[in-house]
Amino acid sequence: MTKNLMFLVVICMFSFVNFGCTDTKEAEKLASSPSAEPAIEAVVPISSELEAPKWIEGTHYNIISDEVSEKKEVVEYFSFWCPACYRFEPIVNRIKSGLAEDVSFRKVHVNFMSFTTPEIQDEATKAMLVARQMGNENLLNAAIFAHIHEQGKKIESMNDLKQLFISYDISEADFNRRLNDTALSDELSQNNNEIIKFKEHVKSVPNIIVNGKYQATFTREMTTIQDIVDLVNWLGQQD
Repeated sequence: MTKNLMFLVVICMFSFVNFGCTDTKEAEKLASSPSAEPAIEAVVPISSELEAPKWIEGTHYNIISDEVSEKKEVVEYFSFWCPACYRFEPIVNRIKSGLAEDVSFRKVHVNFMSFTTPEIQDEATKAMLVARQMGNENLLNAAIFAHIHEQGKKIESMNDLKQLFISYDISEADFNRRLNDTALSDELSQNNNEIIKFKEHVKSVPNIIVNGKYQATFTREMTTIQDIVDLVNWLGQQD
């Protein structure tokens, strides 16, 4: 692959990163449009491990809380219905694989998108949490994304989600048992409480918050996925 072609591939991958999906229908349409222009600023990547960090508050990240989480973690706020979130998944996988051993990764599924009702979005959150309990979260998240964005199918009830799980050889009885477990209700409440906690800062997705304190900002001059990985990993080491 020539250098010019590689550059074009990278630019195409990053054209959606900082735009994302909001809770308004107009912005959602723009997010899925090839002509959408993201709001992007400048970034100075880390070029050497010996070099002092050059990520700048207000440019590459924002401080959104005075308190840091007990454990180091990267949390991605996303929606299965969001086209930008679907396209962001390959970058999410790189972020997860590039994190330090003491930093965990977790997804929070939002319920404020206007593609469908909050109730259906909560059902999808429950399905994600069931998959997490089963240790199949990555597989089933990918299946839900594909169901919506590749196959063009709708999710209108928990039964639609259940059938999707069954198609991946997940036991219906096991799915139902976990779905009706009190623990799942607690996990759903925790998921939605995190949406409420950062509602002033998470108005679009995908959105990444690190250690409960730092909100990552991805910009046009971040021309490689490694730039994003480096920024998020660096934030993960901050107190």
